[in-house]
Amino acid sequence: MRLIVTSATDIAGTNVYHRLAEDFGFREDGSFEDMPVYKRGDVWLINTKKNQTRAEHLDAFFDAEYYVFASRHRSESGERTLTVHVTGNLTGEARVGGNPRQLAYCNPDAMKVALQALERARDEGDLDYRVSMEATHHGPTSLKKPVLFVEVGSTEREWRDPDAVGAVARAALAAAGNREEFTRAVGLGGNHYAPIHTKVMLETEVAIGHIVPSYAIPETGAEVLRQAVEKTGAGFGILDWKGMNRHQRARIKDLAGETGLELRRLKDVRGPAEGRREFEVSRDILAWAYKAGPRELEAGAREMGVEILKDEKGRPTGRIAAGKEEDPAWPFTEMCLELLMGHYQLELAGEELVITEERFDPEKARALGIPPGPLYGRLSAGTKIVADGRTITPEMVTRKVSRAISLRDAPLYEKIYLYVKDKTLQKEAV
Repeated sequence: MRLIVTSATDIAGTNVYHRLAEDFGFREDGSFEDMPVYKRGDVWLINTKKNQTRAEHLDAFFDAEYYVFASRHRSESGERTLTVHVTGNLTGEARVGGNPRQLAYCNPDAMKVALQALERARDEGDLDYRVSMEATHHGPTSLKKPVLFVEVGSTEREWRDPDAVGAVARAALAAAGNREEFTRAVGLGGNHYAPIHTKVMLETEVAIGHIVPSYAIPETGAEVLRQAVEKTGAGFGILDWKGMNRHQRARIKDLAGETGLELRRLKDVRGPAEGRREFEVSRDILAWAYKAGPRELEAGAREMGVEILKDEKGRPTGRIAAGKEEDPAWPFTEMCLELLMGHYQLELAGEELVITEERFDPEKARALGIPPGPLYGRLSAGTKIVADGRTITPEMVTRKVSRAISLRDAPLYEKIYLYVKDKTLQKEAV
């Protein structure tokens, strides 16, 4: 059993609890702390009365394989964020739950899947949120099974944002249902939002668990680093080399020597930048292709030997990188167009590419007498339902939404235009 944990003391967590219970196929089965327990296969969902950072009591009630906490994130900056992290106190301070210098067990595989799901939800919903890992912090720390937090922040506005809450709900469910395994590592250095380690999680086959940020390195001892390695199941540590000063680098090297930890950098797991150059592609087409199928696009890019370059928020920039002797711009663009055609209707209108998609329309559903709840989720997922003796198909509750992309200044304009025109004529002929 995998347990998704929310808290009645947490606005965002409680919103995720209700969203999962209503829209994701859970059924009520029992109660815990006077709140319903919901189940979907081997995934259980609870809403505890305790603050999640102090929920050290759960082992006494549940025999969970691991815990997925859906929670709020708070920061002084107020930046809109969707984050994933494992819990633990790296130093002698334990201000927000847990014990000093104690780290929780973690499941880097589920954390990676959760972060990928957040990025996918952000891109598909065009949400203005930063997706990132966070460094190890706060409690609980003494649970005997792995812990991960999926959070939305950083203010009450975001905690009540239905799109962000939905993104966290999907990510928590993806983490709880994960069956994938990856190469595991710990993260060392960088700031609290771990930009290099986020890249590793999203762009390589490595899954990172505990992260020791630069600010905690001076007070982190060998025993804590040993915990981080053992409780992650890590084979090596990945350095944010530029995110540390020379004193922090020296200390990490000393700690790694004491614990026998191999150290690597991003280039060691992603491949060196030497011998590569950048190419420009249509940013709009790439962004839409990434929205349509991020995993499929990343997998296709890897097969081509192409890296999709992204900005600080993890969004495609419109540039790719590949070997010096190659020019993958058109094959990559062609792959993006094929991906788009598999998800949307493409048409040419002068020098514009019109992308049309079908979206679930709650107003049409309500007009047919279908109340908000689990039936909406099934219809939006493309499944027909029976309501009041009537069969309702997804086509009955969708609407077409079109967006136009200007091709006039797009790289490879002529090739894109001719490719779409040819495909459109082939479709009409059929």
